[in-house]
Amino acid sequence: MSRTAKTILLIVIGVVVVCCGGGIAGFFFLVNSSTKAPKAAAGDFLTSLEAGNTQAAYKLLCGQAQKNYGPETFDAYVKKNQPTAHDMSFGGSYSNTNGTETASISATVTYKSGKSSHTFEMRKEGGAWKVCGDPY
Repeated sequence: MSRTAKTILLIVIGVVVVCCGGGIAGFFFLVNSSTKAPKAAAGDFLTSLEAGNTQAAYKLLCGQAQKNYGPETFDAYVKKNQPTAHDMSFGGSYSNTNGTETASISATVTYKSGKSSHTFEMRKEGGAWKVCGDPY
């Protein structure tokens, strides 16, 4: 292979690597930016639970979750095993299907009994992100 051909091949490989790297970085940027708000809402939910403010946490539940757990039931359930800390280092996933925005946010939640992984199913309702599915 001639020296010119080697140079061209190296340039093409370099361009491919830069393009692929940019595409991967762009994908992670989009995922992180689209999960920023639902991640913050899940964090607010957990922070309220950790502070013992179950009323504030209850307001962060979506309508369906509030139907499944009345305020008193939710309060009693939380008080049995109240979280003490959380970590949400992974961004999660986002979906918009026919205008319904949802996200899944992964967290490690610390309780007195130890740590547990939990995925928060989030739904945008009335312009705000709410915790749906199994909230706890």
